Amino acid sequence: MDVKQALSCLQADKSVILPGGSDKESRPIFLVTVPQENNTTSQIVIPLRYLISIFSDQTRKLGFTVILDARKGCWKLSRLWIKQTIETFRDQQLKRLIVLKPDGFWDKQRIENCTTQQEAQEVIFVTRSRLNKFVDVSHLPVELGGSLVYDHDKWMENRQRVEEFYIDAEMTVKELEELQQHMIRSRTLRASQVEEAINTSCDMEESTRMLVHNATETGKELVQNIEYENRTRKLSIENIDKVLTPQDTLDTIERIHSVVNEIRQKQQEIETNWSEMERNLVDTKDLNELKKGIVKVTNWILGPAEQLMNTCQKVGYDVTSAEDLRREHEEIELQCWETYGTYAELLHKISVLSKSKNPRPQHKDLISQKEFMDFVCKSFALRMEKRRNILITSLRFFRLVSDYFDQTGEVFDSLVMGSDINDFDAASIKLRQLQENQQFLETLAQEIKREGEKLSDMLSMPIKDSLGQEIKVDYSEDIVNIHDVIDATVARKNIFSDSVELQKLTLQQITLIDRYEKDAKQAIKWLEDILRAMLKDFGHVGCTVYEIQSQKEHHQIFQETAKCTYNYGSQLLNASLQLRHSCKLPIDSHTKIYQNLRKNWHRIHGISQEQMTRLRVSAVFFRSVEEQCNQLRNLREAVATIPIMSLNKKRMKVQQYFEERETLMVEVGRMVRLGRLLRSRLKETLYEEESFFASTPITHKCKDDFLKLCQDSIKNNEIPIETISEKLSEVTQLSEELDQALTSAQQDCIVFSNFAEVNNNNISDMDKNFLHPKFQKTDDQLRSDEEFLTASDSTLQHSRSSSYNTASECEQHFGPWWQHGSDDKRENIEKEKMVLAVGCPPDGKLPLVKEVLKPSPEVPPGKIAREVTETTHFKVQQQHNFGVKSFVLTSEIVKEKNTEGTNREETIRYKTDDGKEVTIRVDKLDRDSPEELLNRMNQVCVNEQGDTWNNYSKYRKVTQHTIKKFMLS
Repeated sequence: MDVKQALSCLQADKSVILPGGSDKESRPIFLVTVPQENNTTSQIVIPLRYLISIFSDQTRKLGFTVILDARKGCWKLSRLWIKQTIETFRDQQLKRLIVLKPDGFWDKQRIENCTTQQEAQEVIFVTRSRLNKFVDVSHLPVELGGSLVYDHDKWMENRQRVEEFYIDAEMTVKELEELQQHMIRSRTLRASQVEEAINTSCDMEESTRMLVHNATETGKELVQNIEYENRTRKLSIENIDKVLTPQDTLDTIERIHSVVNEIRQKQQEIETNWSEMERNLVDTKDLNELKKGIVKVTNWILGPAEQLMNTCQKVGYDVTSAEDLRREHEEIELQCWETYGTYAELLHKISVLSKSKNPRPQHKDLISQKEFMDFVCKSFALRMEKRRNILITSLRFFRLVSDYFDQTGEVFDSLVMGSDINDFDAASIKLRQLQENQQFLETLAQEIKREGEKLSDMLSMPIKDSLGQEIKVDYSEDIVNIHDVIDATVARKNIFSDSVELQKLTLQQITLIDRYEKDAKQAIKWLEDILRAMLKDFGHVGCTVYEIQSQKEHHQIFQETAKCTYNYGSQLLNASLQLRHSCKLPIDSHTKIYQNLRKNWHRIHGISQEQMTRLRVSAVFFRSVEEQCNQLRNLREAVATIPIMSLNKKRMKVQQYFEERETLMVEVGRMVRLGRLLRSRLKETLYEEESFFASTPITHKCKDDFLKLCQDSIKNNEIPIETISEKLSEVTQLSEELDQALTSAQQDCIVFSNFAEVNNNNISDMDKNFLHPKFQKTDDQLRSDEEFLTASDSTLQHSRSSSYNTASECEQHFGPWWQHGSDDKRENIEKEKMVLAVGCPPDGKLPLVKEVLKPSPEVPPGKIAREVTETTHFKVQQQHNFGVKSFVLTSEIVKEKNTEGTNREETIRYKTDDGKEVTIRVDKLDRDSPEELLNRMNQVCVNEQGDTWNNYSKYRKVTQHTIKKFMLS
């Protein structure tokens, strides 16, 4: 588009303007006025296109509103401009076209056609009065009845200045681009050409800088003027709040700012290129300096440095010479440090140049020279490093050899030759020191060998100069010297190792002797602790079989522990003795320890055997006594059942039970003697030797402790002693009760035997004998009245050490009672025997055996104060002739022979019909009188019914004879 033509059209004709207002949708308004003359030469297309170009792209997308004022123009021209207006706006930029017609136009047209909005063609025909519907009055110019002030001349002046600014800015940008291209082209020039190009570019840069400054200042001034005029226009309007800055003004200011920013950006790019250009010049100058430095470093290394290295070829023969050679080598390294610094600096600079984004062609020559310098310097540094390693290895080798010889001599003098084998305490310390020194010296010898071989290998390797060429150096003498030193070191190591091994063996034996003897002493202490534990906590005897069994198990553990401890100590002392003989050491202290160990073991063995014997005897005693007591009880209960048997079976059972009693009494006697011996043994200490522990400064204290423990163990046995006494009392009492039961059974057999003999005689003879009795006692009667003795009566006086007397020892006190009497063949004899023996109970049932003979009461615990010398027997029988409610109480007192004789009393008790209890004492003289017996029988019959006694009148004599026999018995 030709801007000048558009501006001239706008200046000449005011048909198309931008008043600065906007419609109610905030779209800019174009005002097109149709002139009165029908001038077809007027153009509105060019002005419209120019005005559209003023706005930004974003504003164009929003669209525009065009007001075409056709009130004064002809309709033909108006239609032409409507068409041109629609065609000028493209891409739907024209959102609304409002055409203003005069009022007469509306009078001639139909109302329907005139008022219809042609939205399809984006054309709206309205009157002036209806224009306010689309555009606010404040956004309409004065010509259309609005309040918006528009100065077309001023607007044209500003647009011309803006367009001039655009032209100047475009020229400035073009010159800046030319300068930038010139600077880019100067990068490939040489150093001399670059300097000339910089001088040329300097003048161009000054001129462009002025242009940039002028353009930016002009843009700022132009923007300020536009903003000032816009503020002035707003102030001239009354409703300033409703007036906004025209959109064309805003877009123009924004474009000016963008043009200014573009110019500044171009200026910054030129400044950057200018800096790069100057840097290229500097880099080009630096390249020459770097090349000179590379040549200097390379020449020094290939010259003086190689000569210095060729003069140093030796490695030394001892510590001093090796130290001197290493010092000389360090001086050569100091001379090379300056060259190394220059070399490092060159590498850094070349590395910086190589990292540039746009490397120059001159860099390739520099890189090749740098690579050659690297090869020369690295080769020389490698040779220096090898030489330095050789000298360091040589110095280390000779120092290790010197240290090894010094250390071996010191160790041999202090630990091999100067050690005292009798010092047991220091033996372990010396052994540890000798082992540490030997290990250290072995490590040192291995390191000497390793360093020597390493040095020899290093001397055998080829050597190259800085250019990589091999140099011939003769190190044969140094290699031979190194091998000689290694051989000498190995020979000294062998001699030293033999001496050290011998000394180590001696010290190990001494250390083992000390350790074994200390462990043996510990074993002795353990034995003493075991002994104290046995006396303190396990020196008593239990009171039951289970407790004793548990004690035996614990005691066996003690015995095994003590035996293992003694064996452990013995083995240690045997080994110590062998080592003492091997080391030729005295055995006095060893003998004392062994005697102490053996002495403690003998004491523990004796005490353990004594305690085990007590436990075993106690277990046998308690178990046997318990079994014997049970047997006595069972036998006593069996004897109690004899009265309910037949006469023959009675005799057989009595004989059988007497035989069992004789056998059992033998065992009982043995257990009684065993119990008495055990009781006396428990009152003694487990060990009675006075000096038990080894004689040491604390012997008296140990002895007192041992005696106290022994006495405490005696006190701990008080309860078992009392328990044994109780068991002895119990078995003695059960024996006496068994004897009493057997005595009663024997008397019953005698009674029933006599009764059977009387039944065989004539009744008349019986009456005669009854009226004229002979009161002479038979042998059996005498034997039953006077010569029956119990187990306690037949106990003989004996010493405390003798055994308990059994029943077989008292056979002379008993007669052949089983020979008296004969078998009773009457019917129902078993029932009559039971009735005669225990009486007939009211309910007619015979009592149990346990009720006939109840067990004896328990003997209170404690010691037996005296033996039983008097026994009282009570026998209760039911008296048939006195009725069911009567009974006979018989008491018999048996005493020793040296006292009064046997006393026997009989009392008859019965109840009368009125419930009164009657007691009758039967004396011996009265029982001898038949008349008295008949009187008593008659008295009993008085209380019974008359027929009852008459029915038994024919048996009166038999009954009288039987009662007589009972009384005599």
